[in-house]
Amino acid sequence: MRLTILGSGTAIPVPDRFPAGHLLQHGGAAVLVDCGPGVLRRLAQAGIGPAGLDAVLLTHYHPDHCADLAALLFALRAPTFAGRPPLQVFGAPGLERLVRTLTEAWPWLQPRGYPLELVELQPGEFPLGPFAVRALPIRHTMQSLGYRFAAAGGSVAFSGDADECDELVELARDADVFVCDAATPDGQKLDGHLTPGIAGEFARRAGARTLVPTHFYPECEGHDLRAMAAARFGGRVVLAEDLLRLDVGAAPASGS
Repeated sequence: MRLTILGSGTAIPVPDRFPAGHLLQHGGAAVLVDCGPGVLRRLAQAGIGPAGLDAVLLTHYHPDHCADLAALLFALRAPTFAGRPPLQVFGAPGLERLVRTLTEAWPWLQPRGYPLELVELQPGEFPLGPFAVRALPIRHTMQSLGYRFAAAGGSVAFSGDADECDELVELARDADVFVCDAATPDGQKLDGHLTPGIAGEFARRAGARTLVPTHFYPECEGHDLRAMAAARFGGRVVLAEDLLRLDVGAAPASGS
């Protein structure tokens, strides 16, 4: 599997970090986990256009995690994408209401020339192309889900935005890569979010191999976030940055 961080930031605009988005590729399939504003541009920079995208999984419905869903639906109406395979969009209950509300405001989002499949999830496991996916409830909003992907003997877990909860340990148990909320430096914790040290503690408890802290607020600038995570986690720590690429089980390399 190849993981590309498309957005390592938050709702607060900064020059070098777009809001949340992650691209996971394997066996010819390409899926997005979260689709915050600007993520479609990062997706293009990663070499994937709307025609190559198979599915979108939303961890929750805050705009910094899903606003570009509207932009994606609008882009897919272009004649060049007519006849493409179905686009599947997954999320917690409330997904259909979200898309219905968006299309009431912007009728131009109605699918044209391709099928749109909305899937409202309960916690559990389901197949998605070459992936086996598990969804778990995560403490953040009432509609927050974390996702774990397994394929070809490897696994990647995504916390989404998260506060302290035992489900994070279950989500990341023995994962090759754990992409985890670490919004603010240790000592500046925000309600509904983690810090690098707390993320490191959950990665340690889970036995994850690599921790990728992400979702950095501007308050993180100037702090040694890697050291904070490493103080409580003995595995590899790779700080997220936009367009970072990580092959599961191999060394990371930046891409553009």
